[in-house]
Amino acid sequence: MSTGGSTAVIGGGPGAAAAALTMARGGASVTIFRPQRAVEKPCGGAFPASQMPTLEGFDLDSLPSMTAAGFLLENAGGGRVVLDDSQVKVVRRGDLDEALVQAAVRAGCELVEEKVTALEPDRGRVQVSWARGRRGFRWCVGGDGARGVSRRSLGPVGAGDSLGVGASIDGVQADRLVLSFPNVVDSYLWIFPRPGGASVGVAYTASRLSAGAARALLRRFLDRHLAAGASVLDGVNLYRYPIPVYSSATRRTIEQGLSRRLLLVGDAAGVADPLTREGIRYAVLSGVFAGESLLADDPAAYPRRLTARLDAELSRAHRARRLFFEDSLAQWMVPAARLHPRIRTVLGNLLGGSQTYRGLRRRLLLSAFGF
Repeated sequence: MSTGGSTAVIGGGPGAAAAALTMARGGASVTIFRPQRAVEKPCGGAFPASQMPTLEGFDLDSLPSMTAAGFLLENAGGGRVVLDDSQVKVVRRGDLDEALVQAAVRAGCELVEEKVTALEPDRGRVQVSWARGRRGFRWCVGGDGARGVSRRSLGPVGAGDSLGVGASIDGVQADRLVLSFPNVVDSYLWIFPRPGGASVGVAYTASRLSAGAARALLRRFLDRHLAAGASVLDGVNLYRYPIPVYSSATRRTIEQGLSRRLLLVGDAAGVADPLTREGIRYAVLSGVFAGESLLADDPAAYPRRLTARLDAELSRAHRARRLFFEDSLAQWMVPAARLHPRIRTVLGNLLGGSQTYRGLRRRLLLSAFGF
C-alpha cells in the first residue's frame, strides 16, 4: 500500500480546489480525487464573478464570461424593478470548477480522476478507497458536497432542509439576472444568464413546500420571463439538491470530521448563505482556511477560523430571512425601489456581493426616507 501524498482532497468543486491550491502553493504534497463526471447542482450553470473571493494563484478573468445587465426583481403581486446600474459578470460553473482544479494541478497537486468510495481512520491516518485502489493519508479535506462520502462517513448527519431544484439550459436567451419572491413561505426563483444559455431554478424549504408545488412555481415563473416559457424544461432532467446552510450545526459537523482527521469544506461542511442559499463564496473561504490550517500543522484551528469569519455575517443572514420572507420586505421593496434610487443601489450592492447583511435593514429604511 502506497502512502502517497500527505493530504487527500475529496471533490472537484470550489471548496475542495481552493484547499488544494492553497496547500500546493504552500509546498504541501496533495492529491485531489474527483469523479470524472461532475454532479450538477441547482445553480450550477452560472456564477456571478463578483461573489468570488480573491484566491492567490487563480485568475477568474481568464474564464469565458458574459455581462448581465443587472437584476430584475419581482414580487408576488407582479411588481417589478430593474437594477440596471449593477452590471454583473457571470461565468459558467463548470468552467470555474475546472479552472480551479487545473490551477491546483499547476501548483503541484496530483489529480486522480476517481470517485472515492470510503474514508476510514486508521492509526493516525485516513485510508481513502476508490474502485481501483486504496491509499493512506495523514489528513483529508472533504469537499464533495452534501451527499458525498466525506459527509456520509460521519454517520447520520442531516443534509439540511433547504433544497434547490433547477436546470442548466443551453440556447436560452436571457439578458439579466431575474429573482422572484412569490410570497410562498421562504422560496424564491431565479434565472441566471450565462455564456451559451441560462440556469433556472427555485430554492425552498422541504418541510414548508412540496416538490410539486415548487416545480409549479418554477414553470409559472418561466412563463412570465422567458420567450419560450416553461417549455424550455420539456425533456430536461430537473435536478434536486440539498443545500446545507450555515447554522449552529455547522461547527459541530466540522468538529466531528476533525476527530476523524477530516476537514469538511463547502456544502460538506454546511456553509451556504441561509438567505440566498449561495455557497460558492463561502466554500472557497472554507477551503482556504482548511488549507492554511493544515499548512500551519494546526488543523484544530480550522473550525475556530471558519466560525470567526462567518458566524456574525451568516447569523445576520438568518435574521434577514425573516426580513425578506416573513416581514414582507420582498413585497414592499419592489415598489419602494422604483421610487427611491438609493434603495435600488442598496439592493444592487447586496445582490452583487458588496453590501453585507450588517446594517442592511437600517440602510434600506434610511434610503426610503432619503438619508
